[in-house]
Formats: sequence, structure tokens, C-alpha cells
Amino acid sequence: MTDGIQINDANGKLQFNGEMQTYALRLTGTAYVESRAIGNTCPTSVLIPTTDTYSNALIALGNGNGYAAAYAGRYNNQRIYATNSAPAGTPFDYYIFERSNLIPATNFGLEVRNANNEITFSSNQRVMSIPTILGNPGLTDGGSPSATYGGRTLAYCQANFAGHTRKGGVLYSNSNGGPLIADGTGPWWRYSQDGKVYGAVVSNNRQTVTTKQISWSDVQVRAQTANQPLPDDVTRDVVMFVVDVTGIPIGQQFF
Repeated sequence: MTDGIQINDANGKLQFNGEMQTYALRLTGTAYVESRAIGNTCPTSVLIPTTDTYSNALIALGNGNGYAAAYAGRYNNQRIYATNSAPAGTPFDYYIFERSNLIPATNFGLEVRNANNEITFSSNQRVMSIPTILGNPGLTDGGSPSATYGGRTLAYCQANFAGHTRKGGVLYSNSNGGPLIADGTGPWWRYSQDGKVYGAVVSNNRQTVTTKQISWSDVQVRAQTANQPLPDDVTRDVVMFVVDVTGIPIGQQFF
């Protein structure tokens, strides 16, 4: 028999293990899209003010007025998200969750600790609730996995950068089939590049989360010869947590 507390659902699936950390809500707020271009073809982005104070945090995004966002790395020690042409001023609600052992004890209610005396669960914490996970299958072939939970308010959490870059065929001029002339220095060939980052969007009165591709580097790349080796195609899969944030107020510090 395993030591400590374990909770399983009706199908025997493990829901909670007293030796494993949970993620609890630290604070919520609203960030607004700015006209900050990132990548080659993404004209706007939004910064989530996490700084290094919450370096181990998981960030869930909601709202967005029907526009998608995708994690795109860090900018000035903040997490930056690419948007699919969301206009400046578009609001994105954010929810910052940290590991339970990083949140101070309250000495109130039920607290579960592991063998190292770290808090793994507290009834005074709002634990991240993840009803489902949306994976990568479908995004790479143009599909868009989705999840709906009626009567709930949903957000999405993307822990890592994800996306793809794919090379297209060499492009020629339509007039004579010769090489495309880029400038006055001589003939240049070009090939198209399909570059996307993966994110998600909240819709249906915030009851649905759908994964989305966002333009990142959809450009033409110049090559010196038609036979110049082109870079390999790369895909980095996405794992998108659907997060239930029903009833959580915005603009509040919890710990």
C-alpha cells in the first residue's frame, strides 16, 4: 500500500497524490495587447507581468475578445504572447499559478504535506483545475482541437513555446520561368516559408477553448542558387491545458 493520501476518480484515475506538488493561484489581472511586432509576421503581442518573482509559475489566459494568443518566450523578464492581429488595447485576463510549496502556509483549514514537510495541498489555496488537455494532433495538418464545458468559465495554459517552420518550393517569375530577380545585383531565387506558433482562443461566452495557429514567420527567403540546401522542417508540439476559472475574480492578489 502506498503511504500518504491518494484520491482517485470513479474510473480509478489518480486525481491527487499527497507526495506530489499541486499548482495554486497566486494572483489574477488583465494585460492589454500592444502594437509590438514579434517574429517576422506577427504585428501585435501581449506581455504578462510575471517577472522573475514567479519564475516557476504556470500562466492561464482568458478573455481576449475572440482573439488567439500563443506563448512566444520572454521579453524584459516578462512572458510575451503573440496574437493573431488583435488590435492594441484588447484585454487578456491572466491567472498566475505557482507550486503549492512556494506559497506560504496559512495555518488555516486542511494542509497536506509530503515527507519533506512541504505543502502539497491546502484547502485555503485555489488549486488549478484542468478538466482536459488539448494536444498537438490536428494543428500540424491544419486542424484545431477544441473543448467545451457548458456553464463554466475557461482559460488555457501553455507551458512551452510550440509551433512549426516548413519550407516551400523555389519560386520563379511568371513571365519567363527564369529566376526571380530580388535587386540589381543579379539573379536570386526565393522560397516560401510557412512559420507558425501554436496557441489557443477562448470563445462561446468563455465556455470553449480551441487551439490555433498564429503567423510568426510566413515570409519569402532568398537563396543564391536554385539548388541551395534549404533548412529542415521543424515542429514543436503543443500541450494546452484547459483551465476552469469559474468564479475567480480578476485583479486580486491571493498570496
